[in-house]
Amino acid sequence: MAKAKKQKGDGSVAAPGGATVLHQKLCLSIDMENQLIYGYTEIKVLLAENDTFALHADNMTIRSILVDGETVEFDYSPHWKNECDQPNWSSISCLKTAADAACSMYTSSLNREAVPNLIVSSERSVKSITEQQLDENSGKHEESSGRLEEHGGKPVQTSDAPVVNGCNGSAVEEEKEKENEEENGNENEKGKQNGNETETEKVKNIKVVHIDYILEKAETGIHFVGNVLHSSNQIKRAHCWFPCIDSATQRCPFDLEFTVSTDFIAVSNGDLLYQVLSKEDPSKKTYVYKLNTPVSAQWISLVVGPLEVVSDSNDISVSHICLSPALSKLQNTVAFFHDAYSCYEDYLAAPFPLGLYKQIFLPSEMTVLPTSLGASMCIFSSEILHDEKVIDQIIGTRTKLAYALAKQWFGIYTSAEEPSDEWLLDGLAGFLTEIFIKDYLGSNEARYRRFKANCTVCEYDVNGATALSSPAASSDLYGTQTIGSYGKVRSLKAVAVLQMLEKQMGPDSFRKILQVIVAPNRASRTLSTKEFRHLANKVGNLERPFLKEFFPRWVESCGCPVMRLGISYSKKRNMIELAVSRGCTAKPRPDSDSHINGDTREGDAGWPGMMSVRVHETDGPYDHPVLPMAGEALQVVEIPCHSKLAAKRVWKSKKNTKVDGSDDNIDASTQENRTSIDSPLLWIRVDPEMEYLAEIHFHQPIQMWINQLEKDKDVISQSQAISVLEKLPQLSVAVINALNNFLNDTKAFWRVRIEAAFALAVTASEATDLAGLLHLVKFYKSRRFDADIGMPRPNDFHDIPEYFVLEAIPRAVALVRSSDKNSPKEAIEFILQLLKYNDNNGNIYSDVYWLSAMVQAIGELEFGQQGMGFLSSLLKRIDRLLQFDNFMPGYNGVLTVSCIRTLAQIARRVSSSICLDRICELIAPFRNMDKPWKVRVEASRVLISLELHHKGLDAALLLFLKYVDEEKSLRGATKLSVHVLRICQASIDAHTSCQINLTTLIGLLHLLAGTKAYNNVFLRHYVFCILQVSAGRSPTLFGVPKVVTPKDTSSDQHTKADSSILQPSKPQEPSTSTPSVREVLPASGPAKDADNISNCSERRNVVKIRVKLTASSSKASDADHRGHSHGGRNENEAGPCSSMSVDAPMVGLTNEPLNVSNHNIEEQNSCHDRESRMSASISNAKLMDMHEISKELQCTADSRLDALPSDQFSPAINPLEILDKPGSQIDGISTSYDVNQAPESVNGVETKERKKKDKKDKKRKRDEKRDKKDDPEYLEKKRLKKEKKRMEKESARKQLEGRGTPEQQKTVKPSGSQEVLPARPPYTVRSAEPAPSQSVEPAPVRSSEPQISSKETNVDTGRTAAKPRIKIRVKPLQRKPEGS
Repeated sequence: MAKAKKQKGDGSVAAPGGATVLHQKLCLSIDMENQLIYGYTEIKVLLAENDTFALHADNMTIRSILVDGETVEFDYSPHWKNECDQPNWSSISCLKTAADAACSMYTSSLNREAVPNLIVSSERSVKSITEQQLDENSGKHEESSGRLEEHGGKPVQTSDAPVVNGCNGSAVEEEKEKENEEENGNENEKGKQNGNETETEKVKNIKVVHIDYILEKAETGIHFVGNVLHSSNQIKRAHCWFPCIDSATQRCPFDLEFTVSTDFIAVSNGDLLYQVLSKEDPSKKTYVYKLNTPVSAQWISLVVGPLEVVSDSNDISVSHICLSPALSKLQNTVAFFHDAYSCYEDYLAAPFPLGLYKQIFLPSEMTVLPTSLGASMCIFSSEILHDEKVIDQIIGTRTKLAYALAKQWFGIYTSAEEPSDEWLLDGLAGFLTEIFIKDYLGSNEARYRRFKANCTVCEYDVNGATALSSPAASSDLYGTQTIGSYGKVRSLKAVAVLQMLEKQMGPDSFRKILQVIVAPNRASRTLSTKEFRHLANKVGNLERPFLKEFFPRWVESCGCPVMRLGISYSKKRNMIELAVSRGCTAKPRPDSDSHINGDTREGDAGWPGMMSVRVHETDGPYDHPVLPMAGEALQVVEIPCHSKLAAKRVWKSKKNTKVDGSDDNIDASTQENRTSIDSPLLWIRVDPEMEYLAEIHFHQPIQMWINQLEKDKDVISQSQAISVLEKLPQLSVAVINALNNFLNDTKAFWRVRIEAAFALAVTASEATDLAGLLHLVKFYKSRRFDADIGMPRPNDFHDIPEYFVLEAIPRAVALVRSSDKNSPKEAIEFILQLLKYNDNNGNIYSDVYWLSAMVQAIGELEFGQQGMGFLSSLLKRIDRLLQFDNFMPGYNGVLTVSCIRTLAQIARRVSSSICLDRICELIAPFRNMDKPWKVRVEASRVLISLELHHKGLDAALLLFLKYVDEEKSLRGATKLSVHVLRICQASIDAHTSCQINLTTLIGLLHLLAGTKAYNNVFLRHYVFCILQVSAGRSPTLFGVPKVVTPKDTSSDQHTKADSSILQPSKPQEPSTSTPSVREVLPASGPAKDADNISNCSERRNVVKIRVKLTASSSKASDADHRGHSHGGRNENEAGPCSSMSVDAPMVGLTNEPLNVSNHNIEEQNSCHDRESRMSASISNAKLMDMHEISKELQCTADSRLDALPSDQFSPAINPLEILDKPGSQIDGISTSYDVNQAPESVNGVETKERKKKDKKDKKRKRDEKRDKKDDPEYLEKKRLKKEKKRMEKESARKQLEGRGTPEQQKTVKPSGSQEVLPARPPYTVRSAEPAPSQSVEPAPVRSSEPQISSKETNVDTGRTAAKPRIKIRVKPLQRKPEGS
């Protein structure tokens, strides 16, 4: 079906069914008492070539569908009914099969939901434009009004009818305007006629679809909770409460009418045109909204309830709405909002584009998400509201409200052209939020947040799931890429990439680009990555080569650069040598097809740009842009110094100087001067302005880090210095003093001071006499204690930054550990004292978060033998706080949540002293429905964690299934699933055995396929992630095929890996398997030295095996080529190995690798003396079943041994079965040959795995043998073995000499013939020590039997006897000249 052409003007795109939505009207009546929604929607669509089009509709009953006023047939198959059909889980037997089933079910559900399921058919309209306009403006409206009256609604009043009708006929009027413009613009009359015909045809293809439907007890998309109705913008759930084309690429204006009881207020998108009472039912009221900006259906929102509306007091078009109990908190919370509103308008130089902006705050148990966006409105959880007494929530609340407002500009008003462009709008909204943070919360707050966000991105940007514009990581994931931790990392990375572009082009140019994007006169309301790249070139003046390299590297791929740097100062040249090691955070994929995203490729490709290095010298700072982001993995960069070295001074001794030369009276500045004599460097920083998103590891002397902490005023520089100093293996007094001085500096940024406090806690040890603990306690007491009585003073929180620093001190003290890994007694006493004497009388601020921090500090303590005495007192304090908060509920249940969490932590730490069941009985009552929602959810999470600690992961998952089934709120179930996902990630190892029972896996799959998960897409996604993590996989759909075919997993297939499922990313190890012959050599002919395998450090004997294909060998007859051989066997002796080279492929070569580890080949020939160089040729091995191939193997060795008689080796080996049975293996050499095996098996997976394993075994044995070379005991045992074997061989030789030559003559035949000897099972040829005193020289020409050297080379002869017939021909080996 052909698609309609994209309409860039209004942002509409052809639907999957071939239709483009031009306008949609939604008229609904809401019955709150019966939880019933009924009404109709009118969709104006522009059809393509076909009259059949498709819509999305679910969870509703379709009464009738009219197209242009005529009833039509339709096909409706709701998705939600199909979800009730539970599949059969009989094939599930392990974690892997359960994860595969989850992948199959989840991807099939997402595929099914993406397909329109309401198919509407209609005949092509033949009405004229006038008739169509009359139908729309009169008949259709009357029919709609009558239907609304039938459902208890209100007919639209006559006075207001033109407004509504104008909306209904807007598409026709637009077409008429286009037609008039066409007529005025064309001078040619023929051109006019053609234009009219085109426009007439387009108007004929415009259909008005009227769908009458009813919605009973809606459970997804829109929710009834008590006396409140609200929608949620879950992924692909807008069509669950009104028929539409539920696609992000389908955008159109909306007219919205909602009829509710007069006791309620209906809040929806756009501007409120009017509200009017119904003539038929005065208890009903209709709210009419109009949204002129084209938006997709997912941004249509509705809230109905007994709401309180507060207009903003700062004369801006904003309304703040909540329920009555939260009204006082609302007024305090939104007092700042005009600052963000005006900040965005000033920065973008444009007014708010969506009319009246509405913020609705609903109780947490009602909402699905903390923030639910809609066009010109946003639904928040009321937990972010706070009164004027709460301090801790101010920054978080303001940031969330500012970000939601920024999403109105970038995300709704300006939307993504394609799903792969959504990162750009998300990043622009985050960038705009940081503009507000910088202006109203300070540049230190903005820079610190960006630094921590960049660190998070570098830590987690390790695979393709975080690629921003990759189709596999965006459009192929159906929107799930925005859920969970990967979604957060993608958002942070998007902002970081845009900030890098801003650094490159300058803030003014970047601001102009954003102003162009949101300009009202811009033709299109969509934005693509390609268009933004064009704006960066035209407006931002960035060069095309830079952009051509920047976007593919940062936007379309994953990974961040890793820079490891160290310095060396040259006094002679006054130069800094900066050593650089480049890498990438992206981990290589295990499959070979994805190696391009690996570490090697990323590091080699590099990133565009030049990183600067700032050198702080004694004369001041100097910037050096000398560090390229791309280049060799290892590089040395030279940086000149501008300051000169000070003249060296001679230090005179003083009276009070110590023996070691130190002086107590020398202050810090004097010590710095002493260290600066040798170098003019104070400290060095890499990328000080955060121009690049990179993970930087910089190494410089400790004193330079101390200088950076004390003298650099940048918060990022201070945080970097603290991070390095706290990780030092050996701490000096200077480091601890520097951290303490920074903690006491009130001019420093409070967040960095908190970092210094925790660094002091980490550095506190008995090696430093717990100096860090003493400094923390001293700092707290100097601020909060009364020096006269030694007790805490009443709380006074007027200094906000100081409040945050002091609030963090108890937890920092709780982290201090003594040498026995327990908390010192002084730390426990200090926290107990703070909790006992806390007094908030006279303080204007609430101390709920203050007390909560102290209670959480108790949970961080480790109670040793000394600390157990304080445990009962601490538990009594926690119980008292619980009772107090229960009697007089505090702010949002914060204190109760902290107490519950701390009780669980104490129970886990001292489980040997406290009964876990008793703690569970104490926490269980907090799950009652009368408790606050936040307390109830936290109690469930804590009980799941205790179950994990007490009974294991399987029991915890079973409890999770029970609690999810009992949980009524959607958001509560989501929080429980997130908590279980985290404990699974912490508990499951991909290489451990199964920890989850089959019944539990089946329960999780039932939850994934059930209605509860269908109604909550976030719960469904997290349950899917739990099953993936349990099987050792990544918690994402990235890498999973779009359609996973369910397979019958029988018992013999459970252990096989499924290549279609993404495995956890691991560093790729170099292959240790021996390559097959087909991989090394061409099949057409022989090659030289294709593969060399060395297993011996002693390379005295060299055995080369060349496999050659001879065409003439197929002509040899079986009768003319027969041979025999004799060999001796010694199972006790092993010797040095030989080197082999395989020169040509053997068709049908088995998977056995060449094994020469413990075997030795001896060559014997009766016509050569000892120490002669021998050659044996084995040719014409005829394969009878499949291939007739001639193989010639030339074995050469240096023989420096006495020539021994061939019958010395007893018993004789007669390869009868080797020659007679077809399909056997050639056992005389260490290669196996199976004529029944297909040639393709050489490259099979099993071949590689076996060769890899064998090579590892060889390496291990070789290492063990090398280690034993110097072991006297081993050498003595070896010598005794050799002596024993020598005696046995001498006795065997004497026996052979007594039997005489007739025995020998039976086995010796003329050179032209061969004799077939009796066969033996697969054998191993081993050598024996020669007899030095005796040497028997057989007849020169008669023997065709090769001599076998006594050097200790071992040959694996294979498992079965070989069938080909072998001809053995003896010829001397000619030594080639050195030049050949």
